[in-house]
Amino acid sequence: MQFPRERLALYAVLTILFLIFVAGLVGYGITPKSIYEVLVLKPVSLIIDFFNNTYSSVQNYFISIVKGKALIIENQNLRDYISTLESRLKILLGYYYENIELKNLLGIKHNIKFNTIGCNIILYSKSGNFLVIDRGKDSNLKIDMPVVYSVDGVTSFLVGKITEVSNNTSKVTLETSPNFKVGVKNASRGGIDVASGNGNGLTVVRPSQDVSDSLSDIFVTVEESGIFPKDIVVGKVSKIKKISAVENEIELEPLIDFYTIRNVLVITSYEKN
Repeated sequence: MQFPRERLALYAVLTILFLIFVAGLVGYGITPKSIYEVLVLKPVSLIIDFFNNTYSSVQNYFISIVKGKALIIENQNLRDYISTLESRLKILLGYYYENIELKNLLGIKHNIKFNTIGCNIILYSKSGNFLVIDRGKDSNLKIDMPVVYSVDGVTSFLVGKITEVSNNTSKVTLETSPNFKVGVKNASRGGIDVASGNGNGLTVVRPSQDVSDSLSDIFVTVEESGIFPKDIVVGKVSKIKKISAVENEIELEPLIDFYTIRNVLVITSYEKN
């Protein structure tokens, strides 16, 4: 029976100490409510916030993965669409420039007194200095027929002449070919000479005391060759070199890029003056 009494006494002492402790806390303004909030509510709230934040972070992570994949797919689709538009634009630009070419060729066709036929270029050979056009014997084309081009619909520029003819194609040797020769004159200063292709342009050797040529002077064809009509632009003076006391070597630079044009005119006949 002694043991229960000692336990009761212990409980009583603990109860008194607890009451004293609570009374002391109350004396400092600490209430049971505030203790409950600090010891219970705040930890529980922190735990709940932790799990909520963790859940939101995980959720946002997976959402970002899904959205990232969607953005990657969307970005690739946009790139494909842009690539398609660029391809279409190139095609349209090709048609645009070809239309300009045809318009210019049609312009000189009406402005010159030549009988001509329009041709498409189907092959370029920069190393061989020649082109291949899509007409031949089927269009009555013949060797030595001149080939011209225009950039403005008014001025005719010499491309070269036909040197080989098959049933439906022809080879055009460019004026820059080492085998090419044409009678020329300085359009503004006169003087008749022969220009020879040198691979990149043409070379004219002429007496320096007869004509005083200058850089950027334009040289045109003369009719004396019997092949080319007169006044077709051959090129402009890019360099003048004195090779002797009485002679100058003149380099002519073509005024068109033969490897970018798409269409040309073949002069089938013309009225000689």
